[in-house]
Amino acid sequence: MDRLIYTALTGLQRSQESQGVTAQNLANAGTPGFRREMAALSAGFLSPAGAALTARAQSGGESPHDLLNPGRVETTGNPLDVAMDGGAWLAVADAGGEEALTRRGDLRLSADGALLTGDGLPVMGVDGQIRIATGFQAVRIARNGAIETRAADDAPYVEVARLKLVTPAPDTLERGPDGLFRTDAVVADEAATVTVGALERSNVAPAAALVELVEQSRRFELQTKLITTARDMDEAGASLMRIQ
Repeated sequence: MDRLIYTALTGLQRSQESQGVTAQNLANAGTPGFRREMAALSAGFLSPAGAALTARAQSGGESPHDLLNPGRVETTGNPLDVAMDGGAWLAVADAGGEEALTRRGDLRLSADGALLTGDGLPVMGVDGQIRIATGFQAVRIARNGAIETRAADDAPYVEVARLKLVTPAPDTLERGPDGLFRTDAVVADEAATVTVGALERSNVAPAAALVELVEQSRRFELQTKLITTARDMDEAGASLMRIQ
């Protein structure tokens, strides 16, 4: 009885966590470059020195990231939109000013010339945060990440900055609470390229995520029924003891 209740209780906790992961994915289905999380469940056993707890089986949970499946690349025609090619990531500054990585490429210029992502994070260049002097007539981003401006229609484009593109090993990336990824060494990859005038969409499939959410809700209900069954069995056993 103890085993059944304990297993069902931890199953409830994991089901609730899984629903949270799926809801987060659905909420970010329209966020450019978003990488979905996957709710994984595993069985485990408590095995302390005392043998009494070894019968209490519990479920474990983790949320690995689907980093290997890119999102759909959509042409926008915006000269400041970039989609990172291959395994490249864009370096940005997080809320604390530290470097982090993102696949979000909807870039824009602020009034003072700072290059920002769509959610307002400063974009990092090879020489620090990118800030472009005002007064240019046009701006464009080259395939190698170079940011070029020109003063007039008949003037040549001049490189003024370069995006910091990083190609880390997928198994070294860790997602933070802010949704940004971190790795041990944020080293610029000179061979990394971008597709200009395009955005990589989220790799979340909304229809599949909705199906997952329904399955997780049913799993939660099943675990609840197990606890109810365990209670009924316990009460029936106690009743038999009173009769004797």
